[in-house]
Amino acid sequence: MNRKIVFYGGGHMAESMIKSMLETNVVQREDIAVSELRKARCGYLNQMYGIEASVHAEERIQQADAVVLAVLPKLISEAAAALKPLVKEEAIILSIAAGIKIEMLEQRLGAGKKIVRVMPNTLGTSGNGYSAVCTNGNVTEEEKAFALQLAGALGQTLLLSESMFNEFTAFSCTGPLWLYQTADALIDAGVYAGFDRQTARKMVVKNMLGTAMLLDETGVEPKERISEMCSPGGVTVEGYKALIDQGFASAIMTSVDRAVKKANALQARQISEATDKN
Repeated sequence: MNRKIVFYGGGHMAESMIKSMLETNVVQREDIAVSELRKARCGYLNQMYGIEASVHAEERIQQADAVVLAVLPKLISEAAAALKPLVKEEAIILSIAAGIKIEMLEQRLGAGKKIVRVMPNTLGTSGNGYSAVCTNGNVTEEEKAFALQLAGALGQTLLLSESMFNEFTAFSCTGPLWLYQTADALIDAGVYAGFDRQTARKMVVKNMLGTAMLLDETGVEPKERISEMCSPGGVTVEGYKALIDQGFASAIMTSVDRAVKKANALQARQISEATDKN
């Protein structure tokens, strides 16, 4: 892939994407540039990744085949105003700004622009986790494949209707939270059972890793594995009953539902703020 890419904004998510793209050879180092207002951040990105990062990157933006809009949602209007006269008509604009819909980007960048909205996952450095992708009608199938390849540097990609983006953010992007919380609780339980914390942690991490690998490789349903493990009158079914009694599944479902509602509320507020600044 020899397309030139400019990141408009050089924050942590942009850095995560750059790092993954370079490690997976999706993009060559010389084809990546960053437009970033903080000089210290530019220096860091230059030194860390050997890419061109500068406060004034107008020329690179004009030459770019793709521009990744990697700024905070509240800065979208300002960023769009700066980019609109610079981005060439055939360039693809990928936005990773949470809560900012394609319609709003079209209003600020132009209805004829090729716009791709990406909701990146938070596990990009591990090569696992899904990123959601949707496009407007100006993006060709070839360009869509290119956008998927860029997002795929972070792990797996899912073409998703934009109407499901808030649900994706709350369920998938927030997803590691529930696993971290479960791991933390299990480590505490291991200590309570008599193991030292380091040993308990090692066992929990390996159990979680092994379980994820088994589910991924076999395609078996978790309920099926639970049923196989719960021998009549055994130790495992006793632990399982305690989870049922304590409302474990209900707590998880309620937590996800709360996160979805929050994502919807935040999008409404971000749209309102961006509109007020227009």
